[in-house]
Parts: sequence; structure tokens; C-alpha cells
Amino acid sequence: MKKTALLFAAAYILQAQAAYKEVPNDWSRIQIPSSHAPMAVGSASNGCQFGAQILPEQGIGYFDIRRFRNRFYGQPSTIALVQSMGQFVYQTTGEAMLIGDLSQPIGGLMSYAHVSHQNGLDVDVYFASVQQGQIPDKDYEAPTVVDKAKGIMRLERWKPAYRQALYAIATHPDTDRIFVNSIIKQHLCQTETDRDWLRKIRPWGGHDGHFHVRLRCPANNELCQSQKPVPAGDGCNEGLDKWIRDQSNAILNPKPAKPTAPKPRSEPPQTCLMLLLEMQGKSGMSK
Repeated sequence: MKKTALLFAAAYILQAQAAYKEVPNDWSRIQIPSSHAPMAVGSASNGCQFGAQILPEQGIGYFDIRRFRNRFYGQPSTIALVQSMGQFVYQTTGEAMLIGDLSQPIGGLMSYAHVSHQNGLDVDVYFASVQQGQIPDKDYEAPTVVDKAKGIMRLERWKPAYRQALYAIATHPDTDRIFVNSIIKQHLCQTETDRDWLRKIRPWGGHDGHFHVRLRCPANNELCQSQKPVPAGDGCNEGLDKWIRDQSNAILNPKPAKPTAPKPRSEPPQTCLMLLLEMQGKSGMSK
């Protein structure tokens, strides 16, 4: 029954992807996870995942939207982190955070929107929440919570649930780092009395309608590649102010874009290529 349900879900997802004019690649054509034991392989931007688990569409304190993308798969620690965050947000605010992309069934490069999210250890959380039990629009697009040109927060759009979600994830031992817009990081630096937990919250371009969570490589996943450790300190420094000034200047004083050649992509790890071939064979696909 479980396999039949997965196949029916895969057929629905293929129809939805076609309606949105997605052009699949080899990795996104795989519609179900492998039956292996869970394992993250390679890096977030060049890897894959074995034995992925499915994040249920909704749970206490969270609701996963855009299921038609078929990107609701992750390693056990990723699924557990989302559920742990949800519990904390619900207990403290009564709300449920909206969840975006995790990874594809076997990970790998997505056909659009991300270069990372490849090894089952990434998840996007929108700066958007609903009351527990409320069903959001499956295509909901969270608005920005910052004014990039002015370099300030749009506080009318900031909710306590967002701070609670960031806190729950930043203080979780499996979290490696969280990417947010520099203005959001600055806001936290200015409003938090205990700033120790801000260390894992890293300023990055974009990330003003959602935040991007990256987990540590699980224990005994020897083929998983971690990023360099997050620098010491809370990150509330002059470098953060420069991020904000540069972002504002790029908007207020735009420069003509310089043509750049696409960077050549590295070959995926051999273990991932073997997994892809195995899953293509099981699906009756050919190269």
C-alpha cells in the first residue's frame, strides 16, 4: 500500500510540474526516495541523499506548502529539526510556520530555484505563519520583511513566531548555520539581550522572505562534506553594517550587469552517480 501511495503521489507531482512548465533534469525525474539506510553524501551544493524521509504536510507548529515541487524529503535529522521547531513555535505563540523546499527524493541538483539543498540537510522556512490548523494557500509567496533600499526592518510584517522559529533552530545542536538578510540579523543584534545564539545566524543576500537552514553532517556519514565552521562571536559587528550599506547602494545606485560565463559544475560524487543510475533503472528510465 505504501509503495502504491507513493506512485500515485509521484504521478500527481509530475502533472503539477508540467502545469508549472518545469523542465526536469535527471535528479528531479526521480520521484520516490531510495530504500537504503539514511545517509547524506557530498556537500549541500554537490551531493545526494540515501534513504530520505518524507516531511508530513503538516504537524504541530508547521505547514509545508508547494508540495507539487516534490522537495519535501530530508535526512532524519532534518525532519526532526522541523518538527522540533514547530513544537516550540506552537507552544510559545499558537502559530504554525510555513515550510518551503527541503530536498528532492534522492537529492541532487534541482531544475530551478536552488543550487544547494542537494544532500538532504537544507530546509527553507518562510517568514510566514498561520494559526495552527489553518490551511494556507499552497502557492503562498511570503512578502519581504525588510526595506533593502532604506536598510531597515518592516516591523509591521515581523511576528513573534519568526523570532521563536529562528531561536528554536539556532539553539538546536544539529543546526550548522542559518542564512537571513543582513537587516534581519541586525534587528536581532539590536533586540536580543542574550546574543550567544545569534552566532549561527549568518547574513546573506536575499533571504528576506524566508530563512535557509543548513544542518551539520550526521554522525557516521563519512561521505558528507561540511562547510567551514561558523566564526566565533555573535556576528554583531561593523562587517554586518557594511552588508547593509552595500545592499542599499546596489539598489539605489545600480550598475549595468557584466556578462559572465556560467561556471562549470563539478562532477557529483561517484556514490551519487551510482545511486542515480540505480534509481533510473528501478524507474525504467534510460539516459
